[in-house]
Amino acid sequence: MESLNNNMASRVGLWASAYAATLGIIYIFVLVIYTFAKGFTIPPGPFVQLTAGIITFLVAPGLVVLFTAIRYVNEKDNKILGSLGVSFSILYAVTVCINRFVQLTVIQQSLPDIPADLIRFLPYGDGSIMLALEVLGWGFFSSLAFLFVAPLFSNSPLNKAIRYLCVLYAILSFGSVISFATNIFIPTGPIAWGPILLALSILLFIHFRDLNRQLP
Repeated sequence: MESLNNNMASRVGLWASAYAATLGIIYIFVLVIYTFAKGFTIPPGPFVQLTAGIITFLVAPGLVVLFTAIRYVNEKDNKILGSLGVSFSILYAVTVCINRFVQLTVIQQSLPDIPADLIRFLPYGDGSIMLALEVLGWGFFSSLAFLFVAPLFSNSPLNKAIRYLCVLYAILSFGSVISFATNIFIPTGPIAWGPILLALSILLFIHFRDLNRQLP
Protein backbone atom coordinates (compact mmCIF):
# COMPACT_ATOMS: atom_id res chain seq x y z
CA MET A 1 0.00 0.00 0.00
CA GLU A 2 2.85 2.41 0.84
CA SER A 3 4.51 1.68 -2.50
CA LEU A 4 1.22 2.33 -4.31
CA ASN A 5 0.84 5.68 -2.53
CA ASN A 6 4.39 6.70 -3.46
CA ASN A 7 3.79 5.72 -7.09
CA MET A 8 0.62 7.78 -7.23
CA ALA A 9 2.30 10.73 -5.51
CA SER A 10 5.16 10.66 -8.03
CA ARG A 11 2.78 10.69 -10.98
CA VAL A 12 0.61 13.42 -9.49
CA GLY A 13 3.71 15.49 -8.69
CA LEU A 14 4.93 15.10 -12.27
CA TRP A 15 1.71 16.45 -13.73
CA ALA A 16 1.31 19.18 -11.09
CA SER A 17 4.84 20.50 -11.68
CA ALA A 18 4.33 20.41 -15.45
CA TYR A 19 1.04 22.31 -14.99
CA ALA A 20 2.68 24.99 -12.81
CA ALA A 21 5.64 25.33 -15.19
CA THR A 22 3.36 25.71 -18.21
CA LEU A 23 1.34 28.48 -16.57
CA GLY A 24 4.56 30.18 -15.46
CA ILE A 25 5.94 30.14 -18.99
CA ILE A 26 2.71 31.60 -20.37
CA TYR A 27 2.69 34.39 -17.81
CA ILE A 28 6.34 35.37 -18.32
CA PHE A 29 5.87 35.24 -22.11
CA VAL A 30 2.86 37.58 -21.89
CA LEU A 31 4.71 39.90 -19.51
CA VAL A 32 7.80 40.09 -21.73
CA ILE A 33 5.79 40.73 -24.90
CA TYR A 34 3.67 43.37 -23.17
CA THR A 35 6.75 45.08 -21.71
CA PHE A 36 8.40 45.30 -25.13
CA ALA A 37 5.20 46.66 -26.65
CA LYS A 38 4.04 49.05 -23.93
CA GLY A 39 7.01 49.45 -21.60
CA PHE A 40 7.33 48.50 -17.94
CA THR A 41 4.75 50.18 -15.72
CA ILE A 42 3.60 49.89 -12.12
CA PRO A 43 0.79 49.09 -11.79
CA PRO A 44 0.79 46.95 -14.95
CA GLY A 45 -1.76 47.54 -17.68
CA PRO A 46 -5.27 46.07 -17.57
CA PHE A 47 -4.36 43.19 -19.91
CA VAL A 48 -1.44 42.09 -17.71
CA GLN A 49 -3.57 42.45 -14.58
CA LEU A 50 -6.28 40.27 -16.11
CA THR A 51 -3.74 37.69 -17.30
CA ALA A 52 -2.07 37.62 -13.88
CA GLY A 53 -5.46 37.20 -12.21
CA ILE A 54 -6.42 34.24 -14.37
CA ILE A 55 -3.03 32.51 -14.09
CA THR A 56 -2.81 33.03 -10.32
CA PHE A 57 -6.32 31.66 -9.86
CA LEU A 58 -5.37 28.59 -11.91
CA VAL A 59 -1.90 27.98 -10.50
CA ALA A 60 -2.83 28.15 -6.81
CA PRO A 61 -4.73 24.82 -6.70
CA GLY A 62 -1.94 23.24 -8.76
CA LEU A 63 0.63 24.25 -6.14
CA VAL A 64 -1.48 22.68 -3.40
CA VAL A 65 -1.46 19.43 -5.38
CA LEU A 66 2.30 19.78 -5.91
CA PHE A 67 3.01 20.29 -2.21
CA THR A 68 0.80 17.31 -1.38
CA ALA A 69 2.81 15.15 -3.79
CA ILE A 70 6.06 16.38 -2.22
CA ARG A 71 4.74 15.47 1.21
CA TYR A 72 3.84 11.90 0.23
CA VAL A 73 6.95 11.01 -1.78
CA ASN A 74 9.03 12.17 1.20
CA GLU A 75 6.83 10.51 3.81
CA LYS A 76 9.67 8.39 5.20
CA ASP A 77 11.99 11.37 5.62
CA ASN A 78 9.97 13.87 7.60
CA LYS A 79 6.18 13.86 7.76
CA ILE A 80 5.91 17.03 9.82
CA LEU A 81 7.79 19.24 7.32
CA GLY A 82 5.78 17.95 4.39
CA SER A 83 2.52 18.40 6.28
CA LEU A 84 3.42 21.96 7.25
CA GLY A 85 4.25 22.69 3.62
CA VAL A 86 0.83 21.43 2.53
CA SER A 87 -0.92 23.38 5.29
CA PHE A 88 0.68 26.69 4.38
CA SER A 89 0.14 26.05 0.66
CA ILE A 90 -3.58 25.66 1.39
CA LEU A 91 -3.63 28.96 3.28
CA TYR A 92 -1.82 30.55 0.34
CA ALA A 93 -4.26 29.13 -2.21
CA VAL A 94 -7.37 30.17 -0.26
CA THR A 95 -6.07 33.71 0.24
CA VAL A 96 -5.00 34.42 -3.34
CA CYS A 97 -7.98 32.61 -4.90
CA ILE A 98 -10.42 34.76 -2.91
CA ASN A 99 -8.50 37.83 -4.06
CA ARG A 100 -8.38 36.83 -7.72
CA PHE A 101 -11.98 35.59 -7.84
CA VAL A 102 -13.13 39.02 -6.65
CA GLN A 103 -10.93 40.62 -9.32
CA LEU A 104 -12.22 38.36 -12.10
CA THR A 105 -15.90 38.70 -11.18
CA VAL A 106 -16.95 41.75 -9.14
CA ILE A 107 -14.25 44.07 -10.51
CA GLN A 108 -14.47 42.91 -14.14
CA GLN A 109 -18.26 43.22 -14.09
CA SER A 110 -17.92 46.81 -12.82
CA LEU A 111 -15.62 47.98 -15.63
CA PRO A 112 -15.02 50.54 -17.04
CA ASP A 113 -16.50 52.84 -14.37
CA ILE A 114 -15.53 51.48 -10.94
CA PRO A 115 -17.89 52.63 -8.17
CA ALA A 116 -16.25 54.50 -5.30
CA ASP A 117 -17.05 51.70 -2.85
CA LEU A 118 -14.96 49.26 -4.92
CA ILE A 119 -11.79 51.36 -5.23
CA ARG A 120 -10.14 49.60 -2.30
CA PHE A 121 -10.88 46.25 -3.96
CA LEU A 122 -8.86 47.04 -7.08
CA PRO A 123 -5.75 44.82 -7.34
CA TYR A 124 -3.38 47.81 -7.30
CA GLY A 125 -5.53 50.65 -5.99
CA ASP A 126 -4.52 53.00 -3.19
CA GLY A 127 -5.05 51.28 0.14
CA SER A 128 -6.03 48.12 -1.75
CA ILE A 129 -7.48 45.40 0.45
CA MET A 130 -6.92 42.88 -2.34
CA LEU A 131 -3.23 43.79 -2.68
CA ALA A 132 -2.88 43.14 1.05
CA LEU A 133 -4.44 39.70 0.56
CA GLU A 134 -2.14 39.02 -2.38
CA VAL A 135 0.94 39.89 -0.32
CA LEU A 136 -0.36 37.79 2.58
CA GLY A 137 -0.85 34.79 0.31
CA TRP A 138 2.22 35.00 -1.90
CA GLY A 139 4.58 36.84 0.42
CA PHE A 140 3.82 35.16 3.75
CA PHE A 141 2.05 31.82 3.33
CA SER A 142 3.81 30.59 0.18
CA SER A 143 7.18 31.58 1.67
CA LEU A 144 6.52 29.37 4.69
CA ALA A 145 5.31 26.52 2.47
CA PHE A 146 8.53 26.47 0.43
CA LEU A 147 10.71 27.03 3.48
CA PHE A 148 9.30 23.99 5.30
CA VAL A 149 9.71 21.58 2.37
CA ALA A 150 13.22 22.80 1.49
CA PRO A 151 14.99 20.38 3.89
CA LEU A 152 13.25 17.42 2.20
CA PHE A 153 15.50 17.86 -0.85
CA SER A 154 19.11 16.94 -0.09
CA ASN A 155 20.17 13.61 -1.62
CA SER A 156 21.47 14.68 -5.03
CA PRO A 157 22.74 17.77 -6.90
CA LEU A 158 19.24 18.22 -8.36
CA ASN A 159 17.61 18.00 -4.94
CA LYS A 160 20.13 20.41 -3.45
CA ALA A 161 19.37 22.88 -6.26
CA ILE A 162 15.65 22.57 -5.44
CA ARG A 163 16.37 23.08 -1.75
CA TYR A 164 18.44 26.22 -2.32
CA LEU A 165 15.83 27.65 -4.71
CA CYS A 166 13.09 26.97 -2.13
CA VAL A 167 15.05 28.95 0.47
CA LEU A 168 15.81 31.72 -2.04
CA TYR A 169 12.14 31.85 -3.01
CA ALA A 170 11.13 32.17 0.65
CA ILE A 171 13.60 34.99 1.30
CA LEU A 172 12.72 36.99 -1.82
CA SER A 173 8.99 36.39 -1.44
CA PHE A 174 8.98 37.45 2.20
CA GLY A 175 10.66 40.67 1.11
CA SER A 176 7.28 41.70 -0.31
CA VAL A 177 5.75 41.44 3.17
CA ILE A 178 8.42 43.75 4.57
CA SER A 179 7.94 46.10 1.63
CA PHE A 180 4.17 46.24 2.07
CA ALA A 181 4.34 46.63 5.86
CA THR A 182 6.95 49.41 5.78
CA ASN A 183 5.73 51.09 2.57
CA ILE A 184 9.28 50.85 1.21
CA PHE A 185 9.49 49.53 -2.35
CA ILE A 186 11.45 46.24 -2.30
CA PRO A 187 10.99 44.53 -5.70
CA THR A 188 11.97 41.02 -4.56
CA GLY A 189 8.51 39.43 -4.55
CA PRO A 190 7.94 39.40 -8.34
CA ILE A 191 11.37 37.79 -8.81
CA ALA A 192 10.32 34.93 -6.53
CA TRP A 193 6.84 34.51 -7.98
CA GLY A 194 8.03 34.70 -11.59
CA PRO A 195 11.43 33.30 -12.63
CA ILE A 196 12.26 31.54 -9.33
CA LEU A 197 8.89 29.77 -9.16
CA LEU A 198 9.20 28.80 -12.83
CA ALA A 199 12.69 27.39 -12.23
CA LEU A 200 11.42 25.46 -9.21
CA SER A 201 8.53 24.02 -11.20
CA ILE A 202 10.89 22.86 -13.95
CA LEU A 203 13.34 21.28 -11.48
CA LEU A 204 10.50 19.60 -9.62
CA PHE A 205 9.22 18.24 -12.93
CA ILE A 206 12.65 16.71 -13.55
CA HIS A 207 12.69 15.40 -9.96
CA PHE A 208 9.32 13.67 -10.31
CA ARG A 209 10.18 12.45 -13.80
CA ASP A 210 13.25 10.70 -12.39
CA LEU A 211 11.17 9.20 -9.60
CA ASN A 212 8.63 7.90 -12.11
CA ARG A 213 11.39 6.26 -14.12
CA GLN A 214 12.38 4.33 -11.01
CA LEU A 215 8.87 3.02 -10.47
CA PRO A 216 8.31 -0.71 -10.92
